[in-house]
Amino acid sequence: MHKSYEVATTPSTQPASGTKLIMIVDDDPVFRKLTGGFIEAQGHEVVEAENGLEGLKKLRETEPDLILCDLSMPVLDGIEFVEEVSLEYPSLPLIVVSATDEMADVAQALRFGIKDFLPKPITNPDHLAGAIENTLYDSDNHLCDQRDFASQWFRIDSGDVPEEQELHWHLEYLQDNPSAAKDLLHALLPDKDTAQGDWKCNYRLLQSTDVMPLVYDYAWLMNGQFAFYIVDSASEGQYGAATTLLVRALFHDYLRNLKSFNADLKDIADLLEKGMECAECASPVKAMFGIADVSEGTLSLLPAGLDAQWSNGYFSQHIAAGAKLGEHCIKNFITPDLPIQAACQLTLGCLGSSSFSLDIFRGGSA
Repeated sequence: MHKSYEVATTPSTQPASGTKLIMIVDDDPVFRKLTGGFIEAQGHEVVEAENGLEGLKKLRETEPDLILCDLSMPVLDGIEFVEEVSLEYPSLPLIVVSATDEMADVAQALRFGIKDFLPKPITNPDHLAGAIENTLYDSDNHLCDQRDFASQWFRIDSGDVPEEQELHWHLEYLQDNPSAAKDLLHALLPDKDTAQGDWKCNYRLLQSTDVMPLVYDYAWLMNGQFAFYIVDSASEGQYGAATTLLVRALFHDYLRNLKSFNADLKDIADLLEKGMECAECASPVKAMFGIADVSEGTLSLLPAGLDAQWSNGYFSQHIAAGAKLGEHCIKNFITPDLPIQAACQLTLGCLGSSSFSLDIFRGGSA
């Protein structure tokens, strides 16, 4: 449930209508002063803390609408602070400000639900203003709990794909900094083991750190389905990282808006390709999509440019790559209702750079 945060003020210091209270948590007094001055010039109020521990103390004294925090701080660092805030104040939005060499830490913070990140130094104040206003808008409209950070970047909401999308500055930044993009995608890989009821899924991924990675992600649905995708972010074009993040945003947005309906592979592929058509920063990529219906004990696969091999210990089947995602992969043949039996495995790889395997099994069968 969304929890609202009202600014704790006395009548004499009550902010003007529309004014928000923003907390800056950073050990650099110059950054706090410059950033605080800019935020106040935008019509908001500011409270400062010089480290994560002081930030937590001030959170108990006042209730900001938004937190802007650094990751590298003494006493209680930014990751620990973000984790604490996400547990104690799950609906309070955070924006992380990070030096560019901390991309793995940024990705970890993104997992805790931060809504945006800004690389230090902030060279364009419009980026800061846009991040603040977009996040506050989402919070005011009860969207903060629903949006994945990638959905925030692409401004995706309620299953609707914008008719037109400009290249977001985050994606331009990742395009200009390929090592940062690579680190971000590596660090966003989910937990290796997951389970629902008697069913368990785990994956193994071996890949070179010198190339853009294979990216895997998944979600359990209330009806017992396990939906997943694999994307080779080493796109032939220049937008591999941006396209992979767009896939992440659209995939999770599609599943969030399913409610009680079953996920459908063709619907997922259709939505993703429509989204790619609308985004100037997308290019065709190799991918694979799957839905395991554990209540029925079956797995269905839609290839989109990636070859794979499936086996349940009794039968095996080759899954041909077909057309890439972004090149009308919907025409590819879906392999439906493969029997999981007690356990099954899906394997694929990119020659010389990566190998991936996914095991789906009941209890201790694997």
